Amino acid sequence: MMKFIEFDKDKCDNCYKCLRICPTKAISFNKAERKIMDALCIKCGLCQASCPQEALKITSQLSRVKSMIQSDARVVVSIAPSFVGAFGLVEPGKMVTALKKIGFNHVEETAFGAEIIAAYYDECIEKNTQKNYITSCCPSANYLIEEYYPMLIPYVIPVVSPMIAHGRSIKQRYGQDIKTVFIGPCLAKMAEAEELPGSIDAVVTFEELELLFKSEKISLSTCEIDTFDAVGSQRGRAFPLGGSLRNPKYERREDQALRFIHVDGIDNCKEVLDELRLGNIEHCCIEMNICDGSCINGPDMPKNYLGRFQKEIYMREYAKQKTDAWVMANTIKGSSKRDEENLEIFRTFTDLQKNQQEPNTLIVREIMRKMGKYSTKDELNCGACGYKACYDKAKAVYFGYSDIETCLPYLREKAESLQSVMIENSPNGVLVIDNDLTIKEVNPSFNQLFNEEQLPVKDMPIQLFLNDQVFIDDIKENLYIKNKKIYFHESNRYFIINMVCLEETNQRIIFLTDITGDEKRRKEFNAAKEKTLSKTQEVIDKQMRVAQEIASLLGETTAETKMSLKSLNQLFMYDGGEF
Repeated sequence: MMKFIEFDKDKCDNCYKCLRICPTKAISFNKAERKIMDALCIKCGLCQASCPQEALKITSQLSRVKSMIQSDARVVVSIAPSFVGAFGLVEPGKMVTALKKIGFNHVEETAFGAEIIAAYYDECIEKNTQKNYITSCCPSANYLIEEYYPMLIPYVIPVVSPMIAHGRSIKQRYGQDIKTVFIGPCLAKMAEAEELPGSIDAVVTFEELELLFKSEKISLSTCEIDTFDAVGSQRGRAFPLGGSLRNPKYERREDQALRFIHVDGIDNCKEVLDELRLGNIEHCCIEMNICDGSCINGPDMPKNYLGRFQKEIYMREYAKQKTDAWVMANTIKGSSKRDEENLEIFRTFTDLQKNQQEPNTLIVREIMRKMGKYSTKDELNCGACGYKACYDKAKAVYFGYSDIETCLPYLREKAESLQSVMIENSPNGVLVIDNDLTIKEVNPSFNQLFNEEQLPVKDMPIQLFLNDQVFIDDIKENLYIKNKKIYFHESNRYFIINMVCLEETNQRIIFLTDITGDEKRRKEFNAAKEKTLSKTQEVIDKQMRVAQEIASLLGETTAETKMSLKSLNQLFMYDGGEF
């Protein structure tokens, strides 16, 4: 089976909103992996509709539809009645023109198929041969029962949905080579169309249709009004409002052999199914829709149109328009009688429950202890991780669907514990003061440096411990100080000061790094350097004096040598005469 929803990992920010809203917890957040687990998913689309980052995308079939239109095949649209509310149409016939501009050959209302299914519902109710009945119009509700309440399958009326019935009707009337496209607000219809092949060839959501109109530059408001090739009755059009059981004769029944219940919203659906499983409900016919507000509030409605109750008003007005699907059936192209009587609408539902071996309670408790849940007091059940209860979260960890690290209180406690250990064991003095320079908290190193007598410091003015005026002036005048060196005269110590301001609490955190030893070593080094320079200068001066003395002596000896050489020369030049 194809994947109908995919994660865009680049957009997902691990907020777990999709997991929180998922009714079956079919989403795995395991380390860096994020995925939809198809075996647990009921295709309700709530995760995709709720994602603030739009990181969950349906697998679009628009390219398939465009290929159909560009081919030689004829393509017929089955459009859900909720299109009126989705696009805020006072004149529904404009939708027909818009769809034919895209290239569809025929446009019919899915309400036509709804009437076929409603007729069979009526037959079942009239016979009243079983304890309870559950309608089968909502595929997500069907998946919920098959996967999580298979013991209730006998209560589900064994017929296809209006979409499938209409798709089969279209192919029966136009020919099996016709291509059918369903357009509606529901992701689950894609799964249903694949599960029951041969009826609907592609599914397009209303949200995708809106994008298609924009790309084709089609404006519904400027389109002419056209008529549908097949329409539904008032009752068929009311299906999106929860109208599959809306039959006046049932409302007037006096024997009350069956009670009629309309349930929408996932939590309500699960609650009524739980009641049925426990045997607390009998003689009821239950119309079930997973979406809160039924199909008019489906997950893939256009995001920029009307609110839920505005859509409902449009739908109710549309449903009031009188039509007779069965009279229209006699005038539909090539149909001279009620061919729908021979239409195959029956189906079976299957037990799809995933038989997972429930973990031993001791194993789950051990996982919870690793999460810091040692007692019921520690079980906050905050839901931040996506699971309603810490126990459920621990089970998900056991099955590999989640990690311990995705527990927010666990991470916060771990981070706070680490920060506390770091500050408590820091060699730097740390203190927290308010805007009045009153001490709120200090660490042990601060007491060792400035409070040897271990006096109470909380709510005391900082001047009692650090009364250096330069320091006091600095923290009064500044909200932030970075790497400033200061000398405290009273303690004869040097410190590097860093200060940050916590504006939300009007507090400041001051970090004092003792650099007295460094300063002492620096001074000693400077003194040694100066002494060395002085000694070097003395040596140089002495060498200069020696050099000068040597030069002087060399000058004297040079003169004497010159005189001796001159006398010697005169001697050699003497010829025996007088000098």
